[in-house]
Amino acid sequence: MSKVAIAKAPDLSFLVTSKRQAERVSCHLPLILMKGGQFDWNANAFLTKIGGGPRVYNTKPLASTVVKKAYSLNIFCSHLADANLNIQEVNDSVLYEFVDCLKDRGVTDSTIISHVRLTLQYITFVSNCHPEATLVTNDKNATEDYKVHIEEKKFRKGNREITYLYHHCLEGLIHVDPGIEYIRDYELEKWIDAINCTAYHPDVDEFLLSRWQAFTTLLEITGSRITEVHQISRSSIISAGASLLDSRKNPVIRSIPILKGKYKGKTREVRTTHDDIQVLLWHIDLMERKFPSITHDSIFVDSRNGAALKASYLKNYAKKVINGSKYFPDLRHVTNHSFRHRFITLTVAKELKRLSATGSFQNILTVAATACRKITMHASNETLSRYVHLASEMIHLESSEQGEGSNESTQVKVRLQKIFKIADRYDSKEMSDKEALDSLLATISELYKFISLKSR
Repeated sequence: MSKVAIAKAPDLSFLVTSKRQAERVSCHLPLILMKGGQFDWNANAFLTKIGGGPRVYNTKPLASTVVKKAYSLNIFCSHLADANLNIQEVNDSVLYEFVDCLKDRGVTDSTIISHVRLTLQYITFVSNCHPEATLVTNDKNATEDYKVHIEEKKFRKGNREITYLYHHCLEGLIHVDPGIEYIRDYELEKWIDAINCTAYHPDVDEFLLSRWQAFTTLLEITGSRITEVHQISRSSIISAGASLLDSRKNPVIRSIPILKGKYKGKTREVRTTHDDIQVLLWHIDLMERKFPSITHDSIFVDSRNGAALKASYLKNYAKKVINGSKYFPDLRHVTNHSFRHRFITLTVAKELKRLSATGSFQNILTVAATACRKITMHASNETLSRYVHLASEMIHLESSEQGEGSNESTQVKVRLQKIFKIADRYDSKEMSDKEALDSLLATISELYKFISLKSR
């Protein structure tokens, strides 16, 4: 099996053109090593090419993107190593086997497509470097006996025409556009319950349950990227919770970091509900009682020793919980980032409703986008256009069962919906007396925890 080695402090001053000091000193360089530690010349030559070539680095794409591509490419390199093949021996059958390997990893169709497209770029690169190997062709009338047969396809994104490579091993896979995919209330109900039925945690105690609830809540109420959620401090949540004593005030979570885009390095704030803050305080209370001697300010910690979890662990945690649960078929398209799209869509929808209630005017969509941009810190209204369209559509189709546009806390709505479903299942004889009672008591207990925290 090959592996990725990261040079964390290489001297790339002769290549890095960025004038920002932070980007120059944190410019990591990935290297792919074959089994036994040998340097993979083909793979690393490809990384050099997609990283900007031999004369520039960390410009476009950024070094962080190259690192991600290195890990993606390494999955294919490891697959070849396990099959005792080199890159020039790859054929159509190997790509079909690679897709099967990715499916066994439990990743989404969208992720499989992303990995395979990068692999096709790599194979094409090697083919161009070694034309004598007759490795790959996109010519349907080619007379040579090529091993891999690909197609070039195009699509338009705004004013740009983008070309990408396609292979028949991707036939039947569904490409879900992450730009418009957000998690609905009925999916959120399954997401929250996944911790109770996942093979990743065979025995779930109150601490693991509260950590999962807090993780889900922060994703939903802040609209932050996963790396930003990781940096939200415990003290900022405790400060927001101080307003629980005044029912007239809604809690405000401040100092939420922004790690990407035009406002990178700045912070923002979001207004939330008492119920959501109580979910977070429930977990913090359990954590501080379980690990009274911790000195860091992180919210998410290792359940064994109280050490702050790394961002990389948190990024993959939800995937492991969901993939090991009975809800995987229904939630395989949902990612951490789906919560960001949910937050933005619902924020725009609420603003559209508020504005429409005051009377219609011509630029209502622009005003709603501008109001949302002040919360999400997007660079321009143009980047929010797809959310405005989605929010308008959601308001039009919104049903009383889902109620996604309401101002109630999702934490309360989800649990009430769960209680109603338990009652329906009990009435239809799908649950025994004991199962129904246990499920009702567990759900009511969660609601009671929020109320008891508020009264402290």
